[in-house]
Amino acid sequence: MECFRGKRVFITGGSSGIGLDAATRLASMGSYIAIFARNVEKLEAAQNMIGQAAAWPDQSVYALSMDVTDNTDVETKCAQAVSEFGAPDILINSAGAGYADYFEEIPFETFDSVIRTNLYGIRNVAEALVPHMKQRGGHIGNVSSMLGLIGLFGYTPYCASKFAVVGFSECLRMDLKRYGIRVSVFCPPEVDTPMTDYMTEISPPETRALVRMNGIISSEKAADAMLRGISRKRFLILSGPLSKLFFMGKRFFPWQTRMVLDTVAGVAARLKH
Repeated sequence: MECFRGKRVFITGGSSGIGLDAATRLASMGSYIAIFARNVEKLEAAQNMIGQAAAWPDQSVYALSMDVTDNTDVETKCAQAVSEFGAPDILINSAGAGYADYFEEIPFETFDSVIRTNLYGIRNVAEALVPHMKQRGGHIGNVSSMLGLIGLFGYTPYCASKFAVVGFSECLRMDLKRYGIRVSVFCPPEVDTPMTDYMTEISPPETRALVRMNGIISSEKAADAMLRGISRKRFLILSGPLSKLFFMGKRFFPWQTRMVLDTVAGVAARLKH
């Protein structure tokens, strides 16, 4: 993936999960990396890890604490990053949050927090950085999920936000094409990250059964799949044969796919009693 060599890449959620693995991989290919996340300690640890993977000694890695849900903070920090590090050639929006429970057990504040992080976080960062990318073009990669294409039991806030990310990316792709800015949306299956561990731990048994059926991949494999898709200028990026199978099933055999999901959830519900 030589197309990433020498490129300046901004990555939100860059201190863990897909964001960190993508940053490390890109650094090894010669990209200049800027990562953003809220936790300063995790950012510093990630910055050191990315620096160790760099292709050459003087390859800079920039890190800045930022809350993607706070539009004022995003505007301030993105302007600071552009001033100190330069405008991005590639933006990867990987910051995310999740929650899983029966719908009636999810408080408004939790639902709102997931939506604000997963949807408004991408919107806020794009608004702050697109003006700096318009002059020379570039690429924006938004991390959604297979659950942005297929709804799943217990994931009402997460699926709602990830479906919205897919729709937002569709619109953004057309809107920014006139500036030579490409847009991709990455829809992996469950990825082995701390967030997924947390969601699995708190999720209902019906949700856990469906997650086991859909499978889980490592964050390293997810990051590689995303970067391959970006390098090939794809809009919709899927990862692995099972994801593609479910996507095709939902698209061409929707009621059969829903029947399978309902059956698995129903069996899990009966077994919990």
